[in-house]
Amino acid sequence: MRRPAWVFAALACWGPAAQAYLVTITSGTRMIFLQVGTGSMGGTGRFTTGGTPQDNTAVNQVSVTVPAAALGTGAQPMTSNSAVAVSPYDGFTFCTPPAQVYVGGLYRLPGAGANASLTVSTPAGLLNAASDVIPFSTISWTSSGIGDATTTIPAGAFAGSAGQFLLSIPPSRWFESCLTFTYSNAAGYAAGTFNGRATYTLTAP
Repeated sequence: MRRPAWVFAALACWGPAAQAYLVTITSGTRMIFLQVGTGSMGGTGRFTTGGTPQDNTAVNQVSVTVPAAALGTGAQPMTSNSAVAVSPYDGFTFCTPPAQVYVGGLYRLPGAGANASLTVSTPAGLLNAASDVIPFSTISWTSSGIGDATTTIPAGAFAGSAGQFLLSIPPSRWFESCLTFTYSNAAGYAAGTFNGRATYTLTAP
């Protein structure tokens, strides 16, 4: 376990088995919240002590610079300009930026209901100023978090399409992961700065 067996009475207790960070929260007014990288939690700054999720328009960047001599020679780690290390859920230091990007949130209902879905949408490729293309599928991720022995969001690679499924979230749950991105660098591409955007979406029925 990476946290105590309980945080406050509304949470389900954790057993001794290693597991991902997907925990029960108190049911209540319908709410969804998603934070990818930089986010805002109003009030106390922690959800477990009464903090309230806020809108945040920040868009973080994940990047890598591949030297000419290393083109096509194998995987290159990527880094982010997100500085988020602490979970907005309970203040636990969970991620290690700039190597990791925090992804987490909640799905709450007043009672039972269908699961919510976390997805990501990407274009087919990243483009430079000359419209040369690097396939988005050359970027993959692994998922972890300090103290977690199993993943919440499974490891994968971008599909270069809309609505790529990542995770199913039952009602009244908080979830979180730290994603580490890698560029495959298996082939040489034209010189330049290539850009593309991955958009994460949490959808509730």
